[in-house]
Amino acid sequence: MKLRLALAALLLLGLGAGAWLAWQNGLEPVPLADGRKLYVPAAPEFQEELARAEVLLPAGPGVEALLAAQSDLPLLEKGPDGLAGLLVSEAAVSRHGRRWRLTVRPGWRLQDGSTLDAARLLAAVAPQVASLGGKGSALDPATVELRFKTRPASLPTAFLDWRVPGSGPFVRSGATLTRFDGFVLGRAGLAAVTVVSDPALLESGAWAAGLSSRRWAWAAFPGGMAPADMAKARTAPYDELHLKGGTVWFLSRRLRRLRPDPADWTRTRLFGAWQGAMDLPYDPLGL
Repeated sequence: MKLRLALAALLLLGLGAGAWLAWQNGLEPVPLADGRKLYVPAAPEFQEELARAEVLLPAGPGVEALLAAQSDLPLLEKGPDGLAGLLVSEAAVSRHGRRWRLTVRPGWRLQDGSTLDAARLLAAVAPQVASLGGKGSALDPATVELRFKTRPASLPTAFLDWRVPGSGPFVRSGATLTRFDGFVLGRAGLAAVTVVSDPALLESGAWAAGLSSRRWAWAAFPGGMAPADMAKARTAPYDELHLKGGTVWFLSRRLRRLRPDPADWTRTRLFGAWQGAMDLPYDPLGL
């Protein structure tokens, strides 16, 4: 009799443990806003979308991050209401945090002409998954599942930095961005943006002369300015904008709807900006 009771107790304990594990492995949705609303198309008038803007910034990892953010979009974006889905439209996580399921946004066209699917997304983020000790699989063309041995403390925030190459509104070639007209959320307002990092142009006199001639869409403040050069900068058609970390930009007043991220300027989106009057260098023939 005692043996039977012991076996029954062990059976109940096993069933309870199994039910608990199954409950822990169950998925719950992650609240996401619609990231498409963060990419508001520009509104240029006739020929204003032909502007080819130049930007003067000191070389460094920030420039690389800014350029990559225009050509390679992340799985999620950070919006005013929290996390927003971008290349991923839905996300769910198990209660123990070791299992994630991501739904690829349907119909997302990449710059090589293909459409983003689970296999392509998984291949792009495989190094990041492996760095967290995880493995991924494509359950179907629209669904990616990630499994980890331990709960990654960095998720889902890390999804903001997991990017898919060639998914953004600009095609990158070195320090130049050219508009990708097949971008699914609309047409960017600038035909091209080139970042110039020539140290000679960041010297006091050259920098002030560039602003006075309206050469730059925006330029970082180099510091160490001679008073006469600073006076030229103050009378140039630019506005001064201070960003976190001490970065200062002088923005052309003709540049419409460029909204730098004050917390991290490298995440600034160039998609919705355009040149309101034709005073920036541009090439209408694309030569």
